[in-house]
Amino acid sequence: MRKESLLFIPDISRFTEFIERTEVNYSQNVIAELLEILIGANTLDLQLAEIEGDALFFYKEEMIPSQELLLAQIASMFTAFYSHLELLRKNRICPCNACAEAPNLQLKIIAIPLARS
Repeated sequence: MRKESLLFIPDISRFTEFIERTEVNYSQNVIAELLEILIGANTLDLQLAEIEGDALFFYKEEMIPSQELLLAQIASMFTAFYSHLELLRKNRICPCNACAEAPNLQLKIIAIPLARS
């Protein structure tokens, strides 16, 4: 019997330079907010295995979602992520570097379907 699973990894790009250029307390809060936004945008009910700094490791066992569902999941996360960054940019009242630099962050998503015998 063939078992299928999906590894799904949203990862915040430019994280290292963001952390290096900003105040630690503020930058940690911004990253935590963005990771929570991504977790909330999990429309496929993926299982969260681990949070590692700037990345989330999700998986789904025994079923690989269709291409349409997978693309909808990716779109949901991108929309939530960039909408939140736009809100931070527009509603910025904090003068810290983290709030100023947050709109420069980017999101990449890696989706790996696996089939095992």
